[in-house]
Amino acid sequence: MASLLVHGAVGKATTRMMVDAILRVAGAPIPADVLVLLSPERDGRQALTALHDRTPVVANADSVPASWLQASAVTFGLGEKAAVSARDVDATIDGTSFTLTTDAGSRQVRLRVLGEHQVSNALAALAVAQACHIPLDGAVSALESLDSVGPGRMERLEAPNDVIIINDAISSGPQSAAAALKALAQISAGRRSVAVLGEVAAVTEDAQSVHDRIGRLIVRLNVKQLVVVGSSARHIHNAAGLEGSWDGESVLVDTPAEAYDLLRDELRMQDVVLVKGSQGSGLDHLAHRLTGAAR
Repeated sequence: MASLLVHGAVGKATTRMMVDAILRVAGAPIPADVLVLLSPERDGRQALTALHDRTPVVANADSVPASWLQASAVTFGLGEKAAVSARDVDATIDGTSFTLTTDAGSRQVRLRVLGEHQVSNALAALAVAQACHIPLDGAVSALESLDSVGPGRMERLEAPNDVIIINDAISSGPQSAAAALKALAQISAGRRSVAVLGEVAAVTEDAQSVHDRIGRLIVRLNVKQLVVVGSSARHIHNAAGLEGSWDGESVLVDTPAEAYDLLRDELRMQDVVLVKGSQGSGLDHLAHRLTGAAR
């Protein structure tokens, strides 16, 4: 049975989900194994060199070196050199839109999922569709019909007083945490932004350095309120203070229950709250509890 082989540091699960949505609309499985390179990690290159020459390859032209790829590879990305590309990206609280450009022409795409970083995943899925000769109109319609890419993945939850909770608490690596925070800053335009963060998993880097970088990013993005959950994530709080957070803009609590008690009294009308953490951190449960907490 043919399968989708996806390699990359971020976006593997989301890309698979988007491709699955396209295949459901197409009414057929992918005709052959397809290798997707979202980013240039070693395991992806090893998979590329081990493949048969006739295996379709889809690669991110923004990060994967062109010298790695055969001429038949379908590339995607935000740059003009990609075969499947996007421009005029606009991320709001209601979704993400962009102009899709392919060899067949340009068209507007309006995703219901949140975050500018979802555009790259959508382009990867559309490039897979092109590699598998799936009609573009059907592929785009399939992506536009998605209102979620799964529980805990930039999942929009509604709370009283027009408060929006974004549950992104299924995983938390450095790149995904930064992407989620940038999305929060973009989509909360005109509303108060609140970030609730647990420990960020650092696989190849020093954890303190990762947390320091994330804490400083939060301040630079002008996130209005930060709640850091757990002593293992305390350096996020410390770094936010060193970067200029003051007078309660950053708070460190020990448990998700304490975070709930704090936010229950602090949430304001029309707040946008990002809850970001790893699976098993308890922050997914916190996100759902907060849907009844706003006053």
